Amino acid sequence: MPLGPELCLTGRLAEGPFGLELHSGGGVWELDTGRGARRLLGCEVEVCGRRAGFNELICDQIWPAGHPRPPRSNFNIELLLASSVVGYGLIAFFLGLIGRLG
Repeated sequence: MPLGPELCLTGRLAEGPFGLELHSGGGVWELDTGRGARRLLGCEVEVCGRRAGFNELICDQIWPAGHPRPPRSNFNIELLLASSVVGYGLIAFFLGLIGRLG
């Protein structure tokens, strides 16, 4: 399913039957977050993410309400993994080539 535009919501973070939920303005959003968000259970939070499905929000960032939005991390795990696979492939190729010549 395609992701919707970025949403920024404020509400109370709670534990639901399928994971973390954001109770905001009478609605309930199921959140797809990292493990660090659990420390904010029961608190008012601000969440930015992309809508997926009816009430699921894939979170980019979550932080305590009333605090400034934290800076985004420049670390991209997908790029790191892709680079590792390509690097491993190149090393294996050159070692195989050297093995055939030697």
